[in-house]
Amino acid sequence: MRLRVDRFEAFLILSSFIWGTSFVASKIGVEEVDPYFFAMMRFLIATPFLLLVTFLLGSFDASIYKDKMIWGIGILNAIGLVLQNVGLTMTSATNTVLLVDINVVYVAVLAAVLLKESISKFTIIGLAVGLLGVFVVSTGGDLGRLTDGSLVGNLIVLSAGLVWAFYIVYQKKALNKHPDVLNMTSSVIVTTLAASIPIALIFSQSYELTVNGIIAVAYVALFCTGGAFLLYIAGLKGKGATDSSIILLLEIVFAMLFAYLILSEVPDLLTAVGAALIVSAIVLVSIQENNGRKNGKRKGEA
Repeated sequence: MRLRVDRFEAFLILSSFIWGTSFVASKIGVEEVDPYFFAMMRFLIATPFLLLVTFLLGSFDASIYKDKMIWGIGILNAIGLVLQNVGLTMTSATNTVLLVDINVVYVAVLAAVLLKESISKFTIIGLAVGLLGVFVVSTGGDLGRLTDGSLVGNLIVLSAGLVWAFYIVYQKKALNKHPDVLNMTSSVIVTTLAASIPIALIFSQSYELTVNGIIAVAYVALFCTGGAFLLYIAGLKGKGATDSSIILLLEIVFAMLFAYLILSEVPDLLTAVGAALIVSAIVLVSIQENNGRKNGKRKGEA
């Protein structure tokens, strides 16, 4: 048995860091901009940026848009983001983090059924420890916090987590067909934009953009969608869907850190304990058995 952190895990950790900032940025954004319009603007800015990078690096391949799965993934991503944005207007960021990231449970089941991924004992332990860490960090060990804010908002962000569980699993499946990470990234962003436009046109009640709203939109578009999404797909390509979801739990730690730095929220002892549990889950996922890579196959490969 040996402990090893590979580059795919590093990609996922870095994307978690960037996405950890997105909860604060999105909370500020949806308080300034209509949540449906905010989602559309996010991808309206991110799309040309990623397409330009794809063209410049010679990775663009229009044939990927013939794959119905790519369009399905884009639709799932758009729906998940809209649900999260709408939920953020009704409930707290803490509840949102917990109820969205609980999708690791759904992913574990879906990956086993749809991708035929094996679940090692380390993944199972990491899953349990990670979920416990999410609970402790997000609730302070108090179940009563789940009732804070609107029940409707809690249910909406919970449904966003379920949508993204399907999104994560099918994203991994699509990468087996389309191995070019950059082209894959840009195509998903394009299809997400295509899905978010009619949603915004139908449900948005305002198209007003304030200065703070513009800053929030630009930040989540260029950094959280453009940069972090590319890192995420690169990491997902080398890891199983379940392991990737566990590693991404680290965004909770980063989200709490930025909440402290920007909102002056001081973490208590239980928050520190929860953060330690999440980091422990990441370490457990990184543990490889000596015979875990026989025949040169990576975990999660068909």
